[in-house]
Amino acid sequence: MVKVVIFDFDLTLFDSSTIKVLMDKRQWSLVYQNIDKCNFYPNAIDTLERLYNNGIKTAIVSNSPKTYVRKVLSFYNVDIDFIVCYHDVGNHKPHPEGIFKVLDYFSINNKEAIYIGDNDIDYTTAQNANVDFFGVSWGIYSRQVKMISYQTLFRNPKK
Repeated sequence: MVKVVIFDFDLTLFDSSTIKVLMDKRQWSLVYQNIDKCNFYPNAIDTLERLYNNGIKTAIVSNSPKTYVRKVLSFYNVDIDFIVCYHDVGNHKPHPEGIFKVLDYFSINNKEAIYIGDNDIDYTTAQNANVDFFGVSWGIYSRQVKMISYQTLFRNPKK
């Protein structure tokens, strides 16, 4: 049974494409000033709320800085149970250290979590942690991946 859904953040839950250039240049003060120019993907916030209402914990594993992720979550009033970001790990994605931190935090095994992401790095991260991976339909993958949509995640949320 799935007890925790782990999400990548940028371009999986949150569409940060309009500020990507600023992020790549590490112009964080400008990134923070332009958070309002971005949005969560359709049904993403509703999905997080439904997970909570079904007793399923949520986590983010991101290569972005935690300050940025927290500012976005705060701006949009979104709650996440546990966040692992760039400075929280010594080894970044695709190394599984971030996912392992989530599993340890919730005291669960790899079969009790799934990872949702938007690219090959996310896929490889999940594979390295031996966690089931699902890709969002707008992601870019070089291989066949199991796809998921936020609208259909709740057909069988606990299986």
